[in-house]
Amino acid sequence: MRMVKVYRNYRKDEIAARMLDTALDLFFKDGDGFSIIHLAAAAEEVLAGLIKHKATKAYSSPVQTAREKTISALKEIHAIHGTNRTEKEIGTYLNSVRNKTKHHDPESDPVEFSACLELEVEGAVFHAIENYILCFGNPTDKIIRYINLQHGQKELRKPPNGSGQVQRLI
Repeated sequence: MRMVKVYRNYRKDEIAARMLDTALDLFFKDGDGFSIIHLAAAAEEVLAGLIKHKATKAYSSPVQTAREKTISALKEIHAIHGTNRTEKEIGTYLNSVRNKTKHHDPESDPVEFSACLELEVEGAVFHAIENYILCFGNPTDKIIRYINLQHGQKELRKPPNGSGQVQRLI
């Protein structure tokens, strides 16, 4: 049977939401951590771009994405301890595991590296979730389930319509 190939239009916000949703499905099924990292990080990057694009039109002051907040906090921590780092250095550090599993230079990259996969998964998923909420306002049921599991809470509920809702940017 031949598959019909059709070109369609796709919304980037919907694609990012689907990638995060798939990353959470993998997490709940104890799926591959590296796949979770790549799906969540891809969602986070797309959402960050959309946040920046829409925020310039919607707000007079800049809106920080999850990654920007993390870089800013780490830069401040390094400065306090006298070990100043540039945003690029911090960004390279934040992306190190993802880049080590996405690229390989046979001349300079080792075939093995060390990382705490659980922490890397948590960081990637939380950044994607934060950007998702900035874009869409309320968390999905899967996001709520993930947060409950990570923080050991018995129950976290969505705020009722209109109360505590973050303004949707896109």
